[in-house]
Amino acid sequence: MIRIEIGMPQMAANGLSENWLFRYCGDLHWQELCKSMGVLSRDLTNDAGKRLYATFVAIAARYSKPLAHVCENDEFDAAASIGRFGQSFFHGVAVLSNPAVELRLEMVTAFVARSRADANELRKSVPAARLASIAAEMSEIPSLLQLSQAMRYDRIGQYSILDETLDLQADSAGFFRDCEPSPYIDFNGANLLYFAAYPTLCDSLERLIINRSDLAIDSRDWALATSTIARDIYYLRNADIGVPLRAKLHGLHRRKGLIFLNTELLRLDDMMPIARVVTAKSFTDMP
Repeated sequence: MIRIEIGMPQMAANGLSENWLFRYCGDLHWQELCKSMGVLSRDLTNDAGKRLYATFVAIAARYSKPLAHVCENDEFDAAASIGRFGQSFFHGVAVLSNPAVELRLEMVTAFVARSRADANELRKSVPAARLASIAAEMSEIPSLLQLSQAMRYDRIGQYSILDETLDLQADSAGFFRDCEPSPYIDFNGANLLYFAAYPTLCDSLERLIINRSDLAIDSRDWALATSTIARDIYYLRNADIGVPLRAKLHGLHRRKGLIFLNTELLRLDDMMPIARVVTAKSFTDMP
């Protein structure tokens, strides 16, 4: 168990930074994975000697209260656990909690290697035979991994989050915005688009779509009017530095004080989807 205090580096304009939360919990998962294999991350290779990366396949985040409820100097206990499914997949759970709030991230990662040294096209791989993990082996495939595989092969038409069912096939109706991710903050040390950047990029582009359309709920900026309470991300592909992305908002609707969003992230160079992001947000300062 780790005790942490939330300071300004962990905060965003409206409560806890979800980008920081993803980075922190992803690092806990990564540390547990490497610990189970008894090596440093830089020493993870396959039998051919290629460097392996534990890339995220899916994340399901559930917060007992919206992130806007987390304040500077709040303290949390943090803990993480992992299990493995086969040689490549690891399933982990990271929880930050105090008496008032619980922040839970369920994560699935897979080992991959680059297909080419000069591009972020990744292929599934397995660790070298000398790298045997002592993490407990799961007897059944994690349900989040099953969902990710169905999402990857476009076998899901309806999707449920917080008891709400969304139509993944809904047309985007022209609601989209483009941006180029920053190599200074959105990519990691391996020059891969970092998993924690996906929700931030999605949020930023959704905000532009909503603030500049008739989708706005009230006169406040979307970033201040709402706060995330649940988010599911399915990671489909990566992107190279310099490739712009497009967010297509396929659905936004309101129910019982929550707003549900269904967004697709695509690469503009080949229009291939790189992620599907399903989010539930709560209004802040509700009457």
